[in-house]
Amino acid sequence: MRAALLSFLLMVPSLFAQGGANCHHVGGSILTNFTDQTHTLGSATGDLKGGLGVNILAPPSPGPNGSIVFHNHHQWVTESGETILFADADATAFPTPAPGLLATSYLDGVTITGGTGRYSGASGKIAVFGAVDLGKQELILRYEGQVCIRPVSTD
Repeated sequence: MRAALLSFLLMVPSLFAQGGANCHHVGGSILTNFTDQTHTLGSATGDLKGGLGVNILAPPSPGPNGSIVFHNHHQWVTESGETILFADADATAFPTPAPGLLATSYLDGVTITGGTGRYSGASGKIAVFGAVDLGKQELILRYEGQVCIRPVSTD
């Protein structure tokens, strides 16, 4: 009985921390192309499969150690037609020895701020890293993180 009570007491704070949300791990890959100097368009596989685009909101700025920082706005539509909303986020591109090839990472992750359908009121954070080929105007990225979805009210 004490063990069950202790287990319950240890779980309660985590339930309230997410406000009763159902949280789960997500992961997959992203393949996009630049459609012009400030926009990408592509697809995602995995748990959030669908289409997505990125709009670079401002000219890139220099970062540490020769890196370049891009301030981005994301648009994501799942395969089932639901949207996932994100806070604007910074991607940092790091030069490599290969000309035109950059390693890239969202060093602070990308924050989910809501969406439509089952993603209405969603929250969470996704880590993203990968590579950019400036010569071919292509990006390949890996994402993984946590999405918390609030239960639908039956009131």
